[in-house]
Amino acid sequence: MKKTLTKVFTIIAIVLVGLIATAAIVLALVKSNFNQVIDTNKIAGITVYTHEKDNYYSDNHEKDDFNKMKSLYNAGTKESVMSALFQGAYGKKAKAEVLKNTVSTSSLKSPSEGSYVLRIDFKETMTLKVNGEVVEDSTITGNDKTVKFTSVYFDVANNETLTKVKCYIVSSSNENYSYRQVSFPTHHSELYNFVDNLEFPG
Repeated sequence: MKKTLTKVFTIIAIVLVGLIATAAIVLALVKSNFNQVIDTNKIAGITVYTHEKDNYYSDNHEKDDFNKMKSLYNAGTKESVMSALFQGAYGKKAKAEVLKNTVSTSSLKSPSEGSYVLRIDFKETMTLKVNGEVVEDSTITGNDKTVKFTSVYFDVANNETLTKVKCYIVSSSNENYSYRQVSFPTHHSELYNFVDNLEFPG
């Protein structure tokens, strides 16, 4: 009887260890996508603003740099589930936030020393969605209250771990100000390093 119970407990222990190991592997392989706002398939052009140098512009005609920046942006919005858990990016902490501040785009074009800001222009008018839900503004005149935009400004942070950064929403009706910002986790040290090594004009 004791031997039978021992065998049963041993089998149960082996099964549990196997399940835990499988779960750990799955969590390490499956990636969470923290991306908000920016659909890289619809980007028309990217302008890089820096502290001292002239701006750098890249579009479909500068395909190598253009595609590399899009690729690095996408990579920096993904993280394995396990790694994200260890970094505290789960639940409410990982959710994107919509902020309402009036920010002049001229200030975004003059980042502090060692910082970079990307202006991303889209091929078409975009509808703002955050956490999978369409964002509306009751102050918009007309029946359609959805927030729409044609470009965004994005802080490129030199962060190796998931850190919330701001994406500034800009409408074609007023390109001088951003009235809404979306904060969401990214780790864009590779994008930062790539931008830092671009050959800026001037």
